[in-house]
Amino acid sequence: MEKIDLKKLKLIHLSFFTAFAITLYVIENFLPKPLPFWRLGLSNIVILIFLFHKNYKGAFFILSAKIILGGFFSGLLLSPNTILAFAGSTLAFVLMICAVESNINFSIIGISICGATAHNIGQLLMVRLLLIPENSIFYLTSILIIMGIATGLITGFIADLFLKKVFYEKIDN
Repeated sequence: MEKIDLKKLKLIHLSFFTAFAITLYVIENFLPKPLPFWRLGLSNIVILIFLFHKNYKGAFFILSAKIILGGFFSGLLLSPNTILAFAGSTLAFVLMICAVESNINFSIIGISICGATAHNIGQLLMVRLLLIPENSIFYLTSILIIMGIATGLITGFIADLFLKKVFYEKIDN
């Protein structure tokens, strides 16, 4: 029996989790939303787990693939959703790395709340820059922060369950 080399195993691992994140992303696009712009962000569970284990390259790859391929498969790739997703995700990614690397020892739920809130603010800033050039758009800030806390709490809790129940070992960098 041929041994699988470690690089191939890591690539298989990354491919599986990328496909899983994209699948969650596409499915969530077809679920009914309580508000037109509100999504739970279930695909971010995978990214959270990679970030929590400090696999930043893997997390960024999954994040990018999820937006591009998820947008393609759901028919939203050339829509403003993609630009907004990249803006929010980039800000969230940077702030979640800061939370992971801080001396505060954030839990995965805290990291998730930070990311979800940053994602909403990043999208709001991009809407202001590209779509609605009015400062009145910032009246939505408090609502988006509350929604970020709620969705971050839910996705963080699910990611925490995954860490405890499914992942017995640390995800390799």
